[in-house]
Amino acid sequence: MTDRDRLAIRCGYVAPALAVGAIVLASLVASPETFTWRERALSDMGRAGTRTFVLFNGGLVLAGLAGLPFVRYWLTRGRNRLERVGIAMSGLAVVGMVGVGVFFIEHTVYYLERDLHGVAALTVFGVAPIAQLIVGSAQVLERDRWPALASFWLAVAQLIGWLWWFGYRAGADDPWAWFAVPELIAAVSFAAWIWVLAWTLERRAGYR
Repeated sequence: MTDRDRLAIRCGYVAPALAVGAIVLASLVASPETFTWRERALSDMGRAGTRTFVLFNGGLVLAGLAGLPFVRYWLTRGRNRLERVGIAMSGLAVVGMVGVGVFFIEHTVYYLERDLHGVAALTVFGVAPIAQLIVGSAQVLERDRWPALASFWLAVAQLIGWLWWFGYRAGADDPWAWFAVPELIAAVSFAAWIWVLAWTLERRAGYR
């Protein structure tokens, strides 16, 4: 393994830590008018003029940029076509995370006429679990039992979070209440999955 390969794998550890760390830290320092778990979405911490604007958006952008070298390395190590499709979709989710930070809520006030925040967020939350299921299926074909289980269960965790929220939303007075909770579950599940993959690739390369 070259130093460049090792750096790319290390990015697989750093990127998830940056993303989750930025989200959690921003939630701790955000003012109640900006963010509460019951009344706001995570992206509200990225609104312009809030004390968490730089921390939240900057953290997501840096995490996404750090994750791209890992995805590139991982793609070169794809063992079958199905796995490479899943890896490419994972890369798309990472790009979407960068987009969430760049196209923050109401970014149209400052640049671009078209609002791209929703598209970016959907790219992350919609594509990530599908990528995990595809990669998990490819790992089954390669007889990677434990990574496959991690891929499936961490994808299922995201789906359960969203199903819970949709079930709650059906009878709630405020249909958007607690929206940040399944968002956080999805973010942590995706981050944990990338950590598992980084460890797996590191071990496969003989570095562990």
